[in-house]
Amino acid sequence: MDIILNRISEKDCELLFNWANDGDVRKNSFSSDKVLYEDHVKWFNNKIKSDKCIIFILKFKDMPIGQVRIDVESKMAVISYSLDKNYRGKGLSVVMLSLVEEEIRNSCININKLIGFVKFENIASQKVFESLKYNKKIHSDEFLEYEKIFK
Repeated sequence: MDIILNRISEKDCELLFNWANDGDVRKNSFSSDKVLYEDHVKWFNNKIKSDKCIIFILKFKDMPIGQVRIDVESKMAVISYSLDKNYRGKGLSVVMLSLVEEEIRNSCININKLIGFVKFENIASQKVFESLKYNKKIHSDEFLEYEKIFK
């Protein structure tokens, strides 16, 4: 399969903005309001310069189809991801998160735990984390926490 994971560059700002405002992405986000472009640009510039955040673009046959972000705190990272609406339901989220885990294991990224937060109604993301053997916990009355420990 012609699937690769690349770190984002400054040219990806508008792409991430468009994905962030997808209806299903907003519905499954913890803030469901549309993202304003000027707010996104500010957020994007802060994230791309941060040594506490890594964002990857998933490409299929050189076409960007999804993004995954890890926000690092100490040796733990919170993972957040989305796929372009045209590529959902094909198992590519599992592939993307597997590639991120591989990147973590094979690089200088010093993380020993990944955590994902998923709304109760987001069954698709629950299945992704469960298929990758993340441990599930009820975090609150609104969402679940998925955790994977790296050794």
